Amino acid sequence: MTMKSRHFKFTKTFNVFRVVKVAFAIALIYLLTPILFDNFFPSLNFQKTDGSNDIVDKYYEKRKNWLTSNLGTMLFKNKPIQANQDNRVFSVLIWKYWGWLKKRHLEGHTENDPLDECSVKNCMFTGDDTSINEVNAVLVHIQHGIFPNVTKRNPWQIWVFLSDESPFHTFSMAKRKPSFSNLANIFNWSMTYRSDADVPVPYGRTVPLPMPSTRSLSGLIPHWKDKKINVLVNALISNCAVRKRMDYIRELQRHIKVDVYGKCSDDNQESCPGSFKTDCPVINNYYFYLAFENSECRQYFTEKIFYNAYAKGAIPIVMGPPVSDCEKILPPQSFLHVDNFDSPEHLATEILRISESEEKIQMYHKWRQHFEIVNEHGYFGTKSMHLCRLCEALNYNDGKTKVYDEDSLKLYLDPKLLCSNIIHL
Repeated sequence: MTMKSRHFKFTKTFNVFRVVKVAFAIALIYLLTPILFDNFFPSLNFQKTDGSNDIVDKYYEKRKNWLTSNLGTMLFKNKPIQANQDNRVFSVLIWKYWGWLKKRHLEGHTENDPLDECSVKNCMFTGDDTSINEVNAVLVHIQHGIFPNVTKRNPWQIWVFLSDESPFHTFSMAKRKPSFSNLANIFNWSMTYRSDADVPVPYGRTVPLPMPSTRSLSGLIPHWKDKKINVLVNALISNCAVRKRMDYIRELQRHIKVDVYGKCSDDNQESCPGSFKTDCPVINNYYFYLAFENSECRQYFTEKIFYNAYAKGAIPIVMGPPVSDCEKILPPQSFLHVDNFDSPEHLATEILRISESEEKIQMYHKWRQHFEIVNEHGYFGTKSMHLCRLCEALNYNDGKTKVYDEDSLKLYLDPKLLCSNIIHL
């Protein structure tokens, strides 16, 4: 049995009245003024780093009232947290799907073991399901809809549900979709891409540089010398069933040329197979990338934005999470959002205006002088931090007891609360 560790800190105990209040607020806030991830607890005053400046400070000011676990505070508020000092070794069962998760998050797409660079190394991971009553934590990948059947559970254990998918696809591989009521009062922690998860595992993050860069912008933008002016926009799409985004692209192509790669392309299907193991170098050549997600859900940002756009030196054009989420999660003034334009024609006009000069284009890259994007999804040779984050959570989060009841689960997994059904079929 091989194991590795990480620290974690518990968030506050769920209160029934608070859950009802939050659930009602989400429905209103989503439609009116989306601030879902601002919390109701006192704000945490995070410390400045040596490289702190007004731009960085203003960016984190938007996050100061977020509800975060201790680990989330470290990852999203740039605030150091003291690890627990009890010298424990945590045993973690990856229930049922250890082989798949090990391949996906440890061995799949990077040469080095991501756990080697983890801030803590006191966790042992196992796939031996018979040890379920002995381990400190149980991680359940809920996409298959299969759950442990335990009649008596140790009260000191932490059960964690893992979901990397949008709420529309949470149980996409399940033969029979479970109800939230059947999953109530089982799990203690959430492990999702959301910043307010107990164990946040985002596809990518915006982090400040130790000191502002003095390099020229052209030297900071990846593949700047590869950009071409004859075709400004591209997209890499292999799921053609999401009608809204395909219809939007076709309408956009009436006003500006857009090169589409992947299975949904008319001309370039073989140029980029859409595999998460294989990079698509041709998209290095474009100034803009259509980061159109398959679901329009809160904070659902994937490699489409963090890798296909930012890591390629492109300005992402976002369809998916609302503008308010983009403003808080993505680098400042770094993206365009389809919701800010009356029509694809209006968007095309803005793309052409920005492309009139290198100076205008580089205005959308000025953030690179103060921030960098960290890709943590495990695709295209990047590191997946999932198991490291779980170990960190066990070390850094506090020990306050909580359990996810039905309403609490819905705040993380219910598309009726968290998503628009316009973009998804």
